[in-house]
Amino acid sequence: MANRISVLVLAMAACAFNVNAQSPRALEVLQERLLPLFEIAGVVFTDVDESTGRMRVGVVHRDVEGLVREKLPVLGILSRLVDVVETDAIFPVTTLQDGVRPVVGGLQIRFSNYVCTLGFTATRAGVDGFVTNNHCSGKQGMVDGMNYYQPLNQVTAELIGTEIADPPYFKGNWCPRGKQCRYSDSLFARSTDGVAFDRGKIAKTTGLPNSLSLTIGGNFSFTGTDVVATGALVNKVGRTTGWTEGKVTAKCANVAVSGTNIINLCQDIVENNVKIVGGGDSGSAVFAIDSGDTVKLVGLLWGGNTSGTMFVYSQIEWVQKELGLTVIP
Repeated sequence: MANRISVLVLAMAACAFNVNAQSPRALEVLQERLLPLFEIAGVVFTDVDESTGRMRVGVVHRDVEGLVREKLPVLGILSRLVDVVETDAIFPVTTLQDGVRPVVGGLQIRFSNYVCTLGFTATRAGVDGFVTNNHCSGKQGMVDGMNYYQPLNQVTAELIGTEIADPPYFKGNWCPRGKQCRYSDSLFARSTDGVAFDRGKIAKTTGLPNSLSLTIGGNFSFTGTDVVATGALVNKVGRTTGWTEGKVTAKCANVAVSGTNIINLCQDIVENNVKIVGGGDSGSAVFAIDSGDTVKLVGLLWGGNTSGTMFVYSQIEWVQKELGLTVIP
């Protein structure tokens, strides 16, 4: 008799779950009952199907299913009303414009009222820090102690570095009359004490290059520097257009910076027939892929055309020389 009553109770319970499946309160109760399943390592999600009243539990591996089904009766849930499905773990979606720790190249940085991109980590005279453009500062060609924040807010918690090297422009000699010249649009910032940096890393976005994705899916690792020839395929990761690539169409070109009296000497030009650069990408490290996600630095992006199909970068050799970098990465 006791067994018959148990069967009847279970059947009624099953009916109750199904009949009340359309009720928001009933669904809420079921969701609450499933919550303790997250105490089991490997449970990814719990869900209730509004139309059928059946429940789903996502797990990272089938080995977890047994633990889930053992716990269901304790929670007052019929195991036969629950589908356990294998699924991938779910991670937060982080973009180049979000706060990322440890800090890597390719991320958005804030200075004054503007944003640029952090290029790459380096060491100068025993001081660890990072490189970005010198036009991403208050005064070009001099050290003004500009502070850099990541990702955006000018608060102590987001302070990641302070400018300590920005060599002056020179005039005369082979610099055209009325102009001032340098070989790189670059500065060095000392990293803030206590802020974690992942040295030698540049954020890698999801998808293929030139997809304009900003979602971070991993990192490139740079192991040194390189010199590329005309026609070489080079890449960059910037806060506005993400991971893009194009071919080097000019080597060691002298380039006038529009709206200024600055001439950047011996720059490389990269082009494509799609958008590969946008405002805010200034400071992006330019690199050539060596193998897989291992890359070699070739320069520092500082400019582009209005359509975004061309960018210009300072060669890494000149960045190193002008800033006095002793270690990369």
